[in-house]
Amino acid sequence: MNRFNILFFALLASTYSQVNAQNNVEQLTNHINGSQLVMYSESSYLSDNVASAITYIDFCPNGRYSYSYDGSYTVKGTQNTSNRNNRAYGAGVAEKQGNWKVVEDQGSYYLEITDYLGAKSFYPIYIQNLMAGKWKLGNTTYVFSAGSGQCN
Repeated sequence: MNRFNILFFALLASTYSQVNAQNNVEQLTNHINGSQLVMYSESSYLSDNVASAITYIDFCPNGRYSYSYDGSYTVKGTQNTSNRNNRAYGAGVAEKQGNWKVVEDQGSYYLEITDYLGAKSFYPIYIQNLMAGKWKLGNTTYVFSAGSGQCN
């Protein structure tokens, strides 16, 4: 094989890789468009303290997202207090909006989130989990529902 053939095959492989990555970015973007991701987190069943949170992220086709969070916790008193039933309670809610897009870096795919202040965050996309629609990591359950986003 001469140098020209080697160069041609290297160029062809590079072009194919770039086209394939672009197609994957487009396919992932199309799959996420108009979808909703729900995350439910809860404290360990081994803990006396109770905490849970539910988060909704709607991915709109215009590249915008909306984020809604609702969480609460209860912390029991200790045996060293005068009243073991003392508890601390708390709750929080949050709503945010910003932009999203799928990006590729060295064969891996990421969700680029830009919040309303312009700060960017990158989250790996696990395609197998996304296609399955439901998965669990630690004490958090994720449910991805294509086409169920609450977009205006």
